[in-house]
Amino acid sequence: MATQRWCRARLAPAFALSLMLAACGGGGGDYGSSSSGGAMLQPTLASIQANVFTPICTRCHTGASAPQGLRLDDGASCGNLINVHSPQDSTLIRVVPGDPNASFIIQKLEGTQTVGARMPFGGPYLPQSTIDVIRQWISDGATC
Repeated sequence: MATQRWCRARLAPAFALSLMLAACGGGGGDYGSSSSGGAMLQPTLASIQANVFTPICTRCHTGASAPQGLRLDDGASCGNLINVHSPQDSTLIRVVPGDPNASFIIQKLEGTQTVGARMPFGGPYLPQSTIDVIRQWISDGATC
């Protein structure tokens, strides 16, 4: 009896958390879910723009006052990411087509960066399934 109470006390919070996470939509499939509730996120700039950059990143990265000059508004993100050196460290390139591991954006999203904070600043952070889609876009050549 005491063992059952201990198990219930230990498992109830974990079960409740799993129900809450499931209710939030979670990712499903290879590319995670769309943050806008639409189609699955695809490894294209258009899909990443519509489902990640615009609804999440442009909370800060928009307009003339965008941090580090990194505007991620629709129409500006491509030119501000691909083969662009980071002002935080000129040896870092924001997006290196074909090489996600060398791309500073991936380091910032995964929290492995050597300068600055993990993004999105202060969290909540993107699920790995979403970062994996961005990785795939970069691996595929990061076309606009």
